Amino acid sequence: MSPDVIVVGAGPAGATAARTLALGGARVWLLDRHEFPRNKPCGGAISARALTRFPYLEGQLHRIAVHPVTKLHLESPGGCRSTPQSEDRAVLMIRRLDFDHLLVELARQAGAELMAGVEIAQAAMDEGGVSLTSRDGRRFRAPLAIAADGVNSVVARRLGLNPGWPRSSVALDMMEETPIETLKCAEPDALWVSYGHGGSAGYAYIFPKARHVNVGIGYVLSHFREQVDESPYELQRRFVDSLARRGLLHGVSSRRHFTPFLIPIGGPLPKTAHERVLLAGDAGGFVNGFTAEGIYYAMVTGELAARAALGSARSPEPVATRYVRSWKREIGAELRDSVLLQRYVLGEARRVDLAVKGAERHPRLARAVVQYASGRRSYWSARRRVLLRAPGLVPTLVAQGLTGHR
Repeated sequence: MSPDVIVVGAGPAGATAARTLALGGARVWLLDRHEFPRNKPCGGAISARALTRFPYLEGQLHRIAVHPVTKLHLESPGGCRSTPQSEDRAVLMIRRLDFDHLLVELARQAGAELMAGVEIAQAAMDEGGVSLTSRDGRRFRAPLAIAADGVNSVVARRLGLNPGWPRSSVALDMMEETPIETLKCAEPDALWVSYGHGGSAGYAYIFPKARHVNVGIGYVLSHFREQVDESPYELQRRFVDSLARRGLLHGVSSRRHFTPFLIPIGGPLPKTAHERVLLAGDAGGFVNGFTAEGIYYAMVTGELAARAALGSARSPEPVATRYVRSWKREIGAELRDSVLLQRYVLGEARRVDLAVKGAERHPRLARAVVQYASGRRSYWSARRRVLLRAPGLVPTLVAQGLTGHR
């Protein structure tokens, strides 16, 4: 029997979409080019608000290693430092190897059919539905498809939804996820983030996990191509050595655990849906442009795409219209603001210094942001608190278009 919906890509967006569809009574095929469990290069940080947005996760995360973090160390190019802290867990650190497998299993338990080892190479759409062809020649067809196949989405490219990412809208993240026997954090209960590292277009981080550490350095791709002469791993190795000399890490870099990858940081694509195809997660550009967090937004867009698909039988409104309206209502403003912040704050090292100084001098502002990340404060409430507590920021924010209405 043919499916009602095909979901391409079984990461957080695709698995969440497949689970939601199956629970709603749809017949779902979940396609992925890998066998599960499989690893995936990613920082592996999820804001704790995901537990509020997806309450079923709370009862399932005991099945994998989760490392809650309450503290954040911020650094700027000029040496400014701030350490906002949460009263409770603000960020959950996971390995994508474990987390993605868990979400896939939840989708399968709900009734979705996983088809692993299917690498989609071609996609076409007509009035009757969407046709997909795998690299080995297998054909798949359904009335609707949800493309959650990542930043290099074949479906988005083949159907003309993504003509290609501009270099200024993508970051090259050079990351390694190394066991703590080889590389260990000096402070395992805190995230360390350096904005403007190595220049205004750069960032760096140390993310502690239960039995691993993620450490990486990244640049906007245009900056990396034009300004950085070193190879990705040589840059990474030298960076880890510098952290070890500072005492922030103990151990050495591991080439075997190093994986560079691309992150879309320019905001959602101009067209994230078209008639019978909906883009979710990185495939649609749903990543926070300032923090580079993508897992939460992937799950949100996966669920919203599935809900839009399930509502097709009850509403005459096109499924693409429903989907776009729903994601814009829930996460559109914060994604827009995140990109504007990225372009403004990271545009000059001086602005990064001012931002980190502001977090240190105005702890209530930093606390509001941490409460937002942990789910105890809404985005709009945190945004309002920042503007009320720091009225001097308003002219700058207005100039950057950050005070737009919902």
